[in-house]
Amino acid sequence: MAATSLIKLYGEFWNPDIIDWGARGAGNAAQFLGEVKKDKKKYKANFFGAQGIYILFDSFKPVYVGKAFSTSIGKRVRDHMSDRHAGRWDMFSWYSTCTFKITDSTLRNAGTRQLRPETVVNTLEALAILIADPALNRKRESLPNAMEVFQQDNPNPVTVRHYLETILSRLPDDE
Repeated sequence: MAATSLIKLYGEFWNPDIIDWGARGAGNAAQFLGEVKKDKKKYKANFFGAQGIYILFDSFKPVYVGKAFSTSIGKRVRDHMSDRHAGRWDMFSWYSTCTFKITDSTLRNAGTRQLRPETVVNTLEALAILIADPALNRKRESLPNAMEVFQQDNPNPVTVRHYLETILSRLPDDE
């Protein structure tokens, strides 16, 4: 059986300045364009309508995590260009539960199987907030029905500094 993933499509560190966001209310369709590579072929499509989660970054530091389930990731990210987050982020990543239909380069929303897609999106958003702890999120998320496991004291913790020193010690000396 082939492995499956909750995330079907994703884009990382996209530049909002090169996206055609379309004029609101003018009938201009936003162009959230991307390219999918499969079997050595490239397929271009508009991913504005994708559903899932997104992260806003300021100089590669996550500052906000959001979800798009009843609306699209493209709309939510576009809204953040003029809301309280405007000017406080410079790139974004997105992770979608939608599938990409190669035959006509369209998106298809995830179907309901063992978990409702909304449950999956809410869980992914909560997980991302817990991991990144973005400064602009107003609330701290939780994972319902999950038990928190606390780490026991480690007499020899491996710190980032220790890790980097170990790597540097393995590099050949410059002569």
